[in-house]
Amino acid sequence: MNKIVSLIEYFGIELYRPITRLLLSNWEEITDRINNYTESDWMMADEIQKTTPTLDRFSIAMLIEVLEGEDTLNQAENAGRRLSEEELKAIRKHQDEQ
Repeated sequence: MNKIVSLIEYFGIELYRPITRLLLSNWEEITDRINNYTESDWMMADEIQKTTPTLDRFSIAMLIEVLEGEDTLNQAENAGRRLSEEELKAIRKHQDEQ
């Protein structure tokens, strides 16, 4: 959840819903992809981090996967899915703590 908040803070509220929706509905697969990154996979995230030091490289890798990665298995299934109240509360609580 910390990673989502970092991304939202960086991009602003206008991208809050699309980024959050994509990350939450595909969290497990995206995290698995990133956990299996090779050194060459990390090179892009490391380069981007040089110009965006407020984001850690894992957050950057998440954003790369959401924006440029292959579609996940869940995307078609969860198209149009609304965030649950629990998900919204957790995100808002974490934002308030920042």
